[in-house]
Amino acid sequence: MTRERVRTTLAEAVVRALVAGDVLTLQRMVHPDVLDHSAQPGQPAGWSGVRERAMTLCAAMPESEVSVDVLSASGDTVLARAELVALRRDLSATTAPSRLTVALVLRFADDLLIEMWTSADLVLDRPVTHVLPEQDAESVHRLA
Repeated sequence: MTRERVRTTLAEAVVRALVAGDVLTLQRMVHPDVLDHSAQPGQPAGWSGVRERAMTLCAAMPESEVSVDVLSASGDTVLARAELVALRRDLSATTAPSRLTVALVLRFADDLLIEMWTSADLVLDRPVTHVLPEQDAESVHRLA
């Protein structure tokens, strides 16, 4: 198997584990000091941050159909796209996502993920319509 094919297989497994919240699988594939260039404010560095991100993704769309497309593999870098489509809609939640598309650039060394960049596009079932106690009706109209 070529190095590019190995990287492609690794990237697909990492992406599937990431969106499924499969931290045990991820821990075997991610370097402890992985550099996440797309970390959210307050997200821990390294493996802890990747674990937190995986758990957040899984919680946001707990029952989803996942498709992963590896778009390019060259040397130690893989470009992939994942799409999660919600299978169950929580009708009581006003921000229940229906589809999440994530673009990823993953860099590997010694068959471990050492660096990643991500960008996500989230589509909601319906707009947010609830009002928090400190908001008034006028501020809600500005959000719509």
